[in-house]
Amino acid sequence: MNRCDFSSVMSVISSGISEKDEISQIELMFLLFEDFLNNDVNIDFGFDNGLVCRWLNGTAKVSPQIISYYAKNEKYEALAFDLQKNILPLLYDKDMTVTEIYNLLMNDTTISENKRAELSQNYPYDTGEDLSDFISRILIFGMERAFLKRDAKTKALISRGALSPAVKDYIYDGIVPKPCKHFCGREAELETLHNVLDENGKVFIQGVAGIGKSEFAKQYAKKYKNEYTNILYFSYNGSLKQMIADCDFSDDSIDDNDDIKFRRHNRFLRSLKEDTLIIIDNFNETASSDELLSVIMKYRCKVVFTTRSKFENYASYNLEEMPLNDLLTLAQYFYDESNIETVEQIISEVHRHTLSVELSARLLSRGMFEPQELLDKLINTKSILRSNDKINLFKDGANSKATYYEHIHTLISLLTLSDEGKNIMRNMTLVPYEGINTKLFAKWLNLDSLNEVNDLIEYGFIQTNDYRKITLHPLIKEVAIDDTVPSVASCETLIENIRSLCLYHGKDLPFHSLLFRIAESVIDVAEKDNIGAYKLFLKDVFAYMEKYNYRSGMELIISELERLKETVEDKALLLDYKAALEHLCGNNTKRALQYEQQAVKLCDEIVSVNPHLVSNIYGNIGALYHTDKQLEKAKHYMELAYKVLAENNLEFTNDAVIQICNYANLAANMGEPQLAIRALKQCAEAVKEYNSENTSDYANLMLNIGCTYLQIHDRANALYYFKSAFKIYIDIWSNEPELINDKLRELQGMSAVLGADIQKLITS
Repeated sequence: MNRCDFSSVMSVISSGISEKDEISQIELMFLLFEDFLNNDVNIDFGFDNGLVCRWLNGTAKVSPQIISYYAKNEKYEALAFDLQKNILPLLYDKDMTVTEIYNLLMNDTTISENKRAELSQNYPYDTGEDLSDFISRILIFGMERAFLKRDAKTKALISRGALSPAVKDYIYDGIVPKPCKHFCGREAELETLHNVLDENGKVFIQGVAGIGKSEFAKQYAKKYKNEYTNILYFSYNGSLKQMIADCDFSDDSIDDNDDIKFRRHNRFLRSLKEDTLIIIDNFNETASSDELLSVIMKYRCKVVFTTRSKFENYASYNLEEMPLNDLLTLAQYFYDESNIETVEQIISEVHRHTLSVELSARLLSRGMFEPQELLDKLINTKSILRSNDKINLFKDGANSKATYYEHIHTLISLLTLSDEGKNIMRNMTLVPYEGINTKLFAKWLNLDSLNEVNDLIEYGFIQTNDYRKITLHPLIKEVAIDDTVPSVASCETLIENIRSLCLYHGKDLPFHSLLFRIAESVIDVAEKDNIGAYKLFLKDVFAYMEKYNYRSGMELIISELERLKETVEDKALLLDYKAALEHLCGNNTKRALQYEQQAVKLCDEIVSVNPHLVSNIYGNIGALYHTDKQLEKAKHYMELAYKVLAENNLEFTNDAVIQICNYANLAANMGEPQLAIRALKQCAEAVKEYNSENTSDYANLMLNIGCTYLQIHDRANALYYFKSAFKIYIDIWSNEPELINDKLRELQGMSAVLGADIQKLITS
């Protein structure tokens, strides 16, 4: 029997969407929950492939934030309206789809007859409104009812034959974005690439920036998708190893560090066969600069790279300029006027460079210039090189910033951006290629409206991607960096808002990965014209990265602080951070202790200047001694840490929570559980008074109190505090159900002691 829940109902709907209207899973969620997403209260909410895939395959419960919005607020009509407007038109046979949903409901014997009758009151339906209302009520019921997790597909399903297994239910990201709507031409080139790939297995698509390599690769995946069991798409982030570690696999655990995930992911990817294609976009490196390239080249599956670099020793395909007629078709998608001859001259003047042609056509379509006027400006602008200059590929991996760069620079400068427009472009250079939610970006920039952002999208300077996020084309980003000069001072609003968010250590932000990627961009891109603000930014971001064991960012910040250290306080902080990296990511307690012991020697000099840092150092070395089973030393330093906080009225901070939890764990292990409970409750009262009950800090304290009560066999108090903790976790981790499941797994071993099923008790 197939259970009637959100996963099974959406499976019926997805299978009913016609091939010509096929959309991605994320786009389906955007269309279905449009009313929810348009509510300004949900501005921070975002989808990602892994989370959506888990909802649809039944391995994770739909976000409680969404369930609460529709069920508790009785938003049946809002969901029905979005269904009728956005989803039903995509179905090739809506009558068949709704009949399958009805049968799903009627055949589910876990639903009472009365409830089935209530949910099916509009079936058979007379109007489109009745139909959408029927589906709406079943979807909300399916989301709201008790969740039963389906088994995730695992590597045990690997085929031992000639073909790869279908990995869509095992690898939750890597979905190929659709090519842009205005993609045209390239038919012969696509066929040639297919032949080269068949012959060589690995191919580098080479070409200048903005010539259309990424869209070409996406179009190839679309055209030949039926010839592959799997097509996986990844955007290169500067490290192939990190890219593979960051993949979202169904059996990943939050406790796995990057090295563990890389080894497991790499082993699986190596097992995929020739019927799988991996696309690695924007691999703008030299052959020797990424040590893992040689490993990827030994994969059995086929691999396509898009790159500006030249790889002499591997099979490559050079993507050249498009023919004039195809580029004219592209231009007419945006600007369909009769003055074809002048438009053809504009295309020639920008050397048939694809992105330049698109931007030129967009400028014309917005009425900024008449065709002849734009042509004259392109001809007369000194920054544009003459048409007999060739656009060359990178030479030995080095960018010569040839003519194509000048094209984009000139077209942007012709627009004469307002101060706000320049500021938006400047800050967009710090956003990763994966993009950012438009409203979230506006919020972090303190923009009054989205008008200027929308104008830049219309001009083509800012792009939107498949996830309804905004981003910059890599070439436009390079030009914008040169033209707008992002710096710590000029991007102060964005940088300060991100730093402020990182101060909420007890909160689990759904966009923490985005925060970290922007922070890395600040380090890599922004000029450091305010060292004091920059160092403060690095310190606060590091502490939040530590919460998530974000190794690449932690290493980058340590290297920056090494360069910037001036005071005793700087040196102590750097030693503390190095210890954290060794302990959390390197699992090297001995080396971490050596760093902390050096930091402790500096504490007397800085305790009056930065008691917070001193307390952290004492607490951290105490935790390391505890790990190393030197319990008396551990207790000594943990008590010192909390004493410093208490003397400076800092008992409610995230650092205090971490330290008191460590201290309570130590006290309980040393046979003093009541001492542990008193310390935890005291800290919880401080957090409740000065911060909030609805944070992971408060939940962690509740959980630790429950665990300590469990050690002294106080079943009633243990269950009370466990349930209090999980009520908070379920609320604050609504977008990350895997974190909740991981917490539940931590407690499964205690079921026998309690004499009850912990998960059932808590989820009730």
